[in-house]
Amino acid sequence: MKNGTKRLPPPPRAYRAMQAVMWPVLKVMGISCERAYRLSTERMDRELTRGESVRLRVHLMLCGACRPVPGQFDRLCELVRSSRDETGGETGGESLPPEAKERIATRLRDDQS
Repeated sequence: MKNGTKRLPPPPRAYRAMQAVMWPVLKVMGISCERAYRLSTERMDRELTRGESVRLRVHLMLCGACRPVPGQFDRLCELVRSSRDETGGETGGESLPPEAKERIATRLRDDQS
């Protein structure tokens, strides 16, 4: 991977098939289904530029296969956020009930003896 960029998994077969059918129109627009998929994932990490945002929206209007992808990623982000809230964050340490912590401490003490 060059310049520290993450390698994303390839889009599903349905997106590649739609890309083959819609390619002439999308080529004129300058955005393929694969690029729309990548922009949808990048949108989770950063704000898209105005041009990227417009291309993505136009692509989603034309391509029914890609249309649900941004919503799926939004839902995934919501689930991750809600799970972090419930557990007190990644390093909050509040995800275990007190009984479980006590059992672990007892087991560690027994193992050290």
